[in-house]
Amino acid sequence: MKIDQIAKILDCKPIIRKDVEITNISPIEKAKENDLAFLSNPKYEKFLDTTEAGCIIISDKIDPNNYPNLNFIVCDNPYLAFAKILRFLFLPKPKEPLIGKNAMISKDAKIDKTARIEDFVYIEKGATIGKQTHVMPFVYIGENVKIGNNCIIYPNVTIRENCVIGNNVIIHSGSVIGSDGFGYADTEDGKHLKIPQIGNVVIEDDVEIGACTTIDRAALESTVIKKGTKIDNLVQIGHNVVVGENSILVSQTGISGSTKLGKNVILAGQSGIAGHLTLTDNVIITAKSGVGRSIKKAGVYSGIPVYDHKDWLKNSVIMPKLHEMYKKIKELEKRIKELEDAND
Repeated sequence: MKIDQIAKILDCKPIIRKDVEITNISPIEKAKENDLAFLSNPKYEKFLDTTEAGCIIISDKIDPNNYPNLNFIVCDNPYLAFAKILRFLFLPKPKEPLIGKNAMISKDAKIDKTARIEDFVYIEKGATIGKQTHVMPFVYIGENVKIGNNCIIYPNVTIRENCVIGNNVIIHSGSVIGSDGFGYADTEDGKHLKIPQIGNVVIEDDVEIGACTTIDRAALESTVIKKGTKIDNLVQIGHNVVVGENSILVSQTGISGSTKLGKNVILAGQSGIAGHLTLTDNVIITAKSGVGRSIKKAGVYSGIPVYDHKDWLKNSVIMPKLHEMYKKIKELEKRIKELEDAND
């Protein structure tokens, strides 16, 4: 594509110093003459002096006149523009409808005629599959599961009975939707009696679920992942959890049962949330933090247990010096005692 064509797609301003045909997309530090690159992180700005890129998407905070030999596309948000052009060029297009010869589909299931069901998919009775949804090999879909339109279900996904999947949902390989919640009652003799988990999981529209993530079914009602939420690989979501709209759950996060997250919550990698808590809208929990109480105020929180991130940063600076401070305190205490003894 020509640079002005790309700029038109992005509705951004082109600055063209030389005629180039763009044939590839590459990182700015590795880009060649026919490559499109982008620059959103200031620490990569140094590569503008050495890059061979045919064109770079930049923000209006960078002065193109400082680089007179380079082509640019100037946008308010280069990272968003980069995402849009990638989606335009590479987002998977709907495939031809298909019912694989080796797919096992109950005669009571309802499959839209535009859906694509690959070989070795197993679909139980009462299940429904929407328009242009693509189900790849070795997927199990349980009884009465409802899957909406334009979904992509990658290989080896399990969606158990009675779960509901909305439209435009992507579920990556190895994930399990609707596994039993972790619920037991202790008997008088110390055994753990399994409590049947008779609820389901509801995944709303425009949700993406990473590989090998597990979302447990509710004990009685529904575990709910609300629209627009993005979930990374290896995330565990317990029974009866509600995840608010447009939230982000990063890899190895765990959420215990019956916890409720508000809108636009971000849980960074390896964060852990105890059960029966509520996190309000616009809360960010940083990596490896542990939440043991409800959070009623939007903001950034860190630590185990969590507290205000700014205070945590200050304390983190002090932590490596604690032993030295302890030695000084002991020394001062000794000197004070010696002075007190001398005065006596």
